[in-house]
Amino acid sequence: MRKENIYNAISDISPEYLEELTIENKTPAAESTPAKRSKLPYIAIICAVVGLAGITCAAAVRSILGRGMNKLQIDPSQQQELVEQSAAIVYTTESTTATSQTSTNAPMDVDAITVEPVSVVADERCAFISFRVHGFTFDERNNEPGFERIYVYEDEAMTVELDYDASFYMGINMIGDDWFYEDGTPLQFDERGIEILRYFDDEGYLSFILKVSGHSIYKNMLGSTVYVRLVNLYEDHKCDIVNSTGREWTFALEMPTESTSIHYDINSHIDGTSLDLDSIEISPISIRLNYTMGPDADLSEMPYFSGVVLKDGTILGIGDDVLNGHDSDKAYTNSYFIRAIEPEDVASIILFPDLRYSSEALTIPVISSN
Repeated sequence: MRKENIYNAISDISPEYLEELTIENKTPAAESTPAKRSKLPYIAIICAVVGLAGITCAAAVRSILGRGMNKLQIDPSQQQELVEQSAAIVYTTESTTATSQTSTNAPMDVDAITVEPVSVVADERCAFISFRVHGFTFDERNNEPGFERIYVYEDEAMTVELDYDASFYMGINMIGDDWFYEDGTPLQFDERGIEILRYFDDEGYLSFILKVSGHSIYKNMLGSTVYVRLVNLYEDHKCDIVNSTGREWTFALEMPTESTSIHYDINSHIDGTSLDLDSIEISPISIRLNYTMGPDADLSEMPYFSGVVLKDGTILGIGDDVLNGHDSDKAYTNSYFIRAIEPEDVASIILFPDLRYSSEALTIPVISSN
């Protein structure tokens, strides 16, 4: 999530709802040094915005889909199942098309730096693509890695753009309302009270994640090819480039072909609107809501989908980009989850009849149509 999106999202949320969802950093070091620079508050804000509560996460094991997918918290058995179902792909050198070139004079040995795709998990609505970066070093104590420009397209000529979110995996996950390293050990802080992040794995690799989706509600990611161009891997110090590769990488990546979405008939009127929620489709990574609009309805009446309630009581929020669309008297909402789920575990969905949380939340039960 880009930082400007965080602040835009916060401005649309009522103080009462934000207060209810805010996740506090409870470590004494953080509480005693409120003025010190810290990357973690941005993460805590994200969790408040998307309404995350009650997440559980097992200590990390070697991932079939690579370390970057730890961000989605997909357990190894579910990863294996997704690969067997052709809903995920583990890339090999032979299965991807990649080019690399140096575009400027770089102050480091760029020939020693590699960026390669590792895996993808996708459904009809979005795709999470994991990359591995090797040979690039930076001051992990004070700075962050980044790409100066990122381009993601649905055509080889690179003329039709796709939406994306991008981030480097920091080696931390949320368990309950606290942050832990991927091996399950508690987050540590240095002598300045700043959290110690673990961008690098034991072999010195960085993990980079792209979440890709279409501009249109009708874009189907399955069976497509995604074209990615990553330009100038660099080291960021307080929003300034202090060390850069001057290099770019271009990839043509095949997407999975099989759907993992489960259809549920809902047939529920949304109080306060002229919309009926007909059905939903849920996959491990995203959801689609299908509505019928009344004769005088328009997209301004679209409810805000906030998240799901799992059968164990866990409330799981969504990412920061909700895509709405309509066709005649039909309307649709696409959104993705902040971590992977088992679709069968969803007990109900949470909607707000208007987009700014000023109305009371509606909890609508999910009953299988099978």
